[in-house]
Amino acid sequence: MENMSEEHLTSVEGTLTSALLAWSAASVAVGATLAVAGKAHKSDEVTAFGRQTAAWGVVDALIAGAGVLSRRRRGPLSGDEADKKIRSLRTLLLVNAAADVGYIAGGALLIARGRRGRKTLRMSAGDGAAIAIQGAFLLVLDLSQARQLP
Repeated sequence: MENMSEEHLTSVEGTLTSALLAWSAASVAVGATLAVAGKAHKSDEVTAFGRQTAAWGVVDALIAGAGVLSRRRRGPLSGDEADKKIRSLRTLLLVNAAADVGYIAGGALLIARGRRGRKTLRMSAGDGAAIAIQGAFLLVLDLSQARQLP
């Protein structure tokens, strides 16, 4: 039987995985659709937004999949082991939240530069918007789940 700490850890991990997989599927579907539509309508910004969104969706799916595999390989945890995993996950989520702020800022920079007709690393305002939206979602997810952990 699982201990309370392990149950709590499993619950948060499940929420993270479910949310990230749902976001991933939506990102790939919407992103691919917009990339094709942007190409058809000769809109570089829409194409860039769609391509970037779909790419993030694939990465999110890989991260969620790695989490699922890791949990499946893990055996039952003692109370101390579960507490250690909880602290580790909370730290990871907070570090990720800092990176998410960086994604938002980087996306905003690309948007601003793109509006002035400049590209950074061949990325446009469409790329920037997709990156900022991705960062915002991940920031909310990471912080909301970090708050669930002691």
